[in-house]
Amino acid sequence: MPIGSVGVFDGGNYNGTIEYDALAEGVKLSSINRELKYTFDIDRKPEKVYIIINIERKKGLEPKWRLWLNDFSLTKEFRPNIEIDSGNSIISSIIYDITPVIREGKNTFSIAYKGLESITIDNVSHIIFYPVKEFETKYELRSGILLLKPKENVKFDCFGECYIVAKNPSKDGSLEIETNKIYGDNEVVDLKVEKEGTLGIFYNASETSKAYGRIYSLFSFKYKIPNINLDILATVKDGYIEVKISNVSEIELDKVLANVFMNNLSINFKSFNNVEVGRTIEYKVPLTNSKGNVSLRVVGVKAGYRKIFDKNISNI
Repeated sequence: MPIGSVGVFDGGNYNGTIEYDALAEGVKLSSINRELKYTFDIDRKPEKVYIIINIERKKGLEPKWRLWLNDFSLTKEFRPNIEIDSGNSIISSIIYDITPVIREGKNTFSIAYKGLESITIDNVSHIIFYPVKEFETKYELRSGILLLKPKENVKFDCFGECYIVAKNPSKDGSLEIETNKIYGDNEVVDLKVEKEGTLGIFYNASETSKAYGRIYSLFSFKYKIPNINLDILATVKDGYIEVKISNVSEIELDKVLANVFMNNLSINFKSFNNVEVGRTIEYKVPLTNSKGNVSLRVVGVKAGYRKIFDKNISNI
């Protein structure tokens, strides 16, 4: 049987969008590197915001740290929601509801570490709930620590779009999530899987291996959204690109982001706020004498939900 669990801490149906992102790098904090900073943006007033941390440390080591959000001290105590003994180390999971202290715009979450021996921050994630009457989101948020022994497997429901934070510390096997294989480079992976139905996870390692496959989080979403569509026209003329973008969606968009690329390098970026239905944006982008492929990526944004439109313009 697997050890531990990734339990449901929130779920249901929500009139709005839910935005998720994560830092999954395995950052070590020590007497030399004492601070980790994780920044994220809040586009509009949210209804709810969570932040989730997973750390690994030596047995017997009690971390001394202080957690900050912007200029507000969340805590100076180490109080994990769940801890698991993995054999070689202790793994902890912590969830905070930071809704009361969040602010619109840029937010910075900081871990200020005061210990001498190192700890590893495997993952920091955030989840933002934006109320929008035109959207409906079915969701289930799971977090904690689930350790898989070699040849063990587990199954979860995926509503259509799932995000899994996982780690494979074994060098002689793979952690298999559907058709994705996570090999033993000891890196943390933030994986997106698009599937409606049962999602399978299998730890394919030697039965003599003492390392466990790890699942830290599994977030499942299914969106019912209004039509978001942009009519995009981009043509190359003498010395410039003429861009025309019309919002032909069912709803007003919070932002329209437009990025012009030449040979896969950005040469012009523009952001337009509060783009009403029927509005047309027109502008020109000067071209250099460089030759190559020119393309345009446009993103329509509504309460954290993003729809991407790619358009190849031409070779010049």
